Formats: sequence, structure tokens, C-alpha cells
Amino acid sequence: GLKIVAEPEFSIAVDFAPSKCMIVSDDEEALVGLEEHWRKRLSGALDVFRSEPYFLEVVPCSIDKSHTLGALLEKLGVSSEEVIAIGDGVCDVSMIQSAGLGIAMGNAPDSVKVCADRTTASNDEDGVAEAVEKAILSEMRPADVPLEQLNQRARHALMGNLGIQYTYASEDRVEATMPVDERTRQPFGILHGGASLALAETVAGLGSMLICKPDEIVVGMQVSGNHISSAHEGDTVRAVATIVHKGRSSHVWNVDVFTSTDKLVSSVRVVNSILKKG
Repeated sequence: GLKIVAEPEFSIAVDFAPSKCMIVSDDEEALVGLEEHWRKRLSGALDVFRSEPYFLEVVPCSIDKSHTLGALLEKLGVSSEEVIAIGDGVCDVSMIQSAGLGIAMGNAPDSVKVCADRTTASNDEDGVAEAVEKAILSEMRPADVPLEQLNQRARHALMGNLGIQYTYASEDRVEATMPVDERTRQPFGILHGGASLALAETVAGLGSMLICKPDEIVVGMQVSGNHISSAHEGDTVRAVATIVHKGRSSHVWNVDVFTSTDKLVSSVRVVNSILKKG
């Protein structure tokens, strides 16, 4: 959508202080020659480099992504070791090298890839998403996330819709509460058995995630419950999940659901399957 303006004399048309000048051409050989010529002629005054085979950029000295990243880190009080930088062009090299983890896109030139710590998939193959998954998400454990954040993240999921809130979590025990209200009751004003099963699967699911390895995922495989007594509208029930079996491919949890007066409402057995990530 940019308007192209033809200027017979470029130097006269630039009556302001530009932050960058970019030359675009499909004649790569001509750009290489111009890059070498300008680099010698403008040495010490301006930096010249090709960011793509068809781009030749001219910028003020010391204005690059590495310096910009450094200034940002200083302002935020963050160390370079805490930063991941991802790039696919020659102009990204200094930034990639200055970060704690430098990642080159799969479509980057070989000269960029050799400067990076890792290489991910290309732009067309969701390379950034793959890098984030492998470098960040796979290293995160639910045990490292505060319960407040887990509850906040689930507010638009089934948990949030039913009012379920985690209250305690460890590797062998998980607890959560759920209100008995218009979302979870039967038409007769007592807790719906299906809501109890959903609560049980929720706590058992988190319990399995807490003890899984970073390269594993949890999938619910079986749930069966015995409903022993009722909880009435206006009450808040509490689920307590304890692990019965912790195998390499499956976890078995016992989940007891109590009223606010500690009356047992349901006893549920949940089996989770443990799978390796894609």
C-alpha cells in the first residue's frame, strides 16, 4: 500500500535525516558490487550490508539489532543469558550472537546458521513456534507455575466455566474446590454427578502433569465414580486426589469429593495415559 515516488535526483529528495536507506534489486551481482564499493567509500561514516540477496541496507554506524537489544536489556534490567534471539538474515547475526541462546531460521543463509547455537524450521514451517516449543515450553513444568496462574489461565476453559479452583498441588496430592450452583447442579438443586467427574479429572490431570517429564503429555484414559451422598446448592465441594499407581505409561489416581462439612460425596478412580510429545 505504499506509494512509490520516482525521484530523478535522490540526494536532493532526501531533505531529512533518514534512519536507513534500502536498495532493492533482483540483480544480486550488482548489489554485491555496490556493497563492496560503498563499504570502502563510507567506511567509518555508515555501515553497509545485504540483509537479503535482494536488499542492500545503509545505516548509521553502530546501529544494529545487537546494540538495540543491549540497550533494551539494560533498560529492563535483564541479562543477555536470559534472552533468546531468532533471526534469518545477515543483519541478525550480531543479535543472535549476543543472546544467551541464538537461533537461526531454517531458511537463513548458511553464514547465519553457523553463527547460531541452534537451527529451527523455516518461516513457512512455523520455525519460530517450533523454537519456542523446544526452548521454552518444553522446559516449563506445571510445578513451576503458581496455582494463581494455573487458575487464571483456565478461566475460559471447562475449569473456569464450572468455577473450579486449584487450592493445593504436589507430586502425590492435588486439591481443588468447586461451587454447587446453577453451573454444576441438577434441576433438583443437588450436585450433578457429571460435574463431580469433571472435577476429579481436573485434579488428577494436574497431578499427572506435575510428575511427567518435559517431553511427555497427559491424556485422560478412563474415569469411573461412585456417588455416595449429595451436596446441595450453595455449598462448595472439595476434591482430594492421591496417586495410587505411577507407571511409565499410565498413572492411576483416587479422587474423593467432600462437602464443606467433610461428608464424602463421591469416590472416583481416574486413569491417565502418559505419551511422548509428537
